[in-house]
Amino acid sequence: MQAILYIGHGSRVQEGNDELFGFVEKAKAAHPEIMIQECCFLELAEPTIEEGIAACVQQGATKIAVLPVLLLTAGHAKVDIPEAVDEVKANYPEIDFSYGRPIGVEQNVVEIIQDRLLTAGLDIPEGRPVYEERKPISILLVGRGSSDPDNTSDLMKISRLVWEFTPVSDVEVCFIAATRPNVDEGLERVHRLPNDTIYVVPYLLFTGVLMKGLQKKLDEWSENTNKTFILTDYLGFDDQLVDVLARRVQEVLDDNVQVNCDTCQFRLAYSNKVEAK
Repeated sequence: MQAILYIGHGSRVQEGNDELFGFVEKAKAAHPEIMIQECCFLELAEPTIEEGIAACVQQGATKIAVLPVLLLTAGHAKVDIPEAVDEVKANYPEIDFSYGRPIGVEQNVVEIIQDRLLTAGLDIPEGRPVYEERKPISILLVGRGSSDPDNTSDLMKISRLVWEFTPVSDVEVCFIAATRPNVDEGLERVHRLPNDTIYVVPYLLFTGVLMKGLQKKLDEWSENTNKTFILTDYLGFDDQLVDVLARRVQEVLDDNVQVNCDTCQFRLAYSNKVEAK
């Protein structure tokens, strides 16, 4: 019997974990023919991956499709979740495990970012803007950050897509951790641009202490400069992502998961090790 196991990152803030549970409940409805569908977390919350797999097996699962509910591909999706699953699945040699990919670069994500900008006050007319119609406004996307170039380059691509379909003059990117530019450097970049209004978009799935810290930082920048820094809401588990997650599930069920590994730091490290032998 087929099962689906959705794995989120997990948060110390229970509100963020509750958001994942609510999102997964909507995603389950996209595959009503799959009777066994469970949700668990990589870290910081329960149920754990071990408990999630056990729940599937106890209900009669013989095949488990594992779906990382993450925005971008990085170490968690490529290493941490697969390793955690491998440790547990050794106890279930009779179970067939398959693995999907995160949300990644999707037009739906661009539309969610635009929705957050609209709610924060940015006027976005219908259609793709011509260059002459662009406004002297900057957007700063704040990603979680990773040392994996696949992760950071995907967010760069998303920033370009946002620029292509949003009538602003500049879209920049910064990261909370693990790589550069960091948040302070990102704010400094947009401050140097001639635009007086900057919208800051947290590229995050769930709420947490970061939002309060960002708001305080932006208030200080607005007070100490001649520019206005506006914090939008984070992406969250938006309903538009339900369709994306449903497609990711179908990819696993159809055995048609395609992952870009050309610039993956883990593949490059493996290649270098092979060449050294």
